[in-house]
Amino acid sequence: MLTISSAHQGDCLVVALWGRIDAASAKDLEQFCQGQIDNGEIRMVFNFAEVNYISSAALRVFLVVAKRLNTLKGSVKLCALNPTLRDVFDISGFSKLFVITQTVAEAL
Repeated sequence: MLTISSAHQGDCLVVALWGRIDAASAKDLEQFCQGQIDNGEIRMVFNFAEVNYISSAALRVFLVVAKRLNTLKGSVKLCALNPTLRDVFDISGFSKLFVITQTVAEAL
């Protein structure tokens, strides 16, 4: 199960994620992100501090969001990935596509 919350910090939307981002919850995450972009958000930071699993479906969501924000001159940053999640991003090559920081403050 995935829980999503968000709050503005300056001109950036910080999205905190809790739980698992699997095939089922990836759809919810994508709908949330697309809705935020439709509402004018173009700078997003995703906080993974409480995420314990990520699937390939979730990686696709972040790629789709990043591509859409790129066309809008926006940005996506990721932070607080635990070592297991970092390995997933490294092995898949996604760590080269995103700015990944240790903390939300660094991402901002």
